[in-house]
Amino acid sequence: MNGFFDFVEKYNLKTSKIHLPARLDKEQREKIKKVALEIYQILGCKDFARVDMFYTSDKQIVFNEVNTIPGCTSHSRYPSMLKEVGYSFPEVIEKWIELESK
Repeated sequence: MNGFFDFVEKYNLKTSKIHLPARLDKEQREKIKKVALEIYQILGCKDFARVDMFYTSDKQIVFNEVNTIPGCTSHSRYPSMLKEVGYSFPEVIEKWIELESK
């Protein structure tokens, strides 16, 4: 990988691994969730999005991007993250349909 998360690595994970949940303590996770929510609200996001950030070795939170239409394939991060907090993929799709019909 040579230190770069390129297209091939992103979709094949040959040398990297996604850790769910993140290997952070509760305080770090809560701080990151708070920052993500603030960014989501400041940017006026609606319904759903994924706020991507980096957490540096010196414990700094660095905003990367907001993904307003996160990937939803079997190997995508978004469904994996939702599954980790208790939502099945069909439940997520149903929720999106409910949100759209309001």
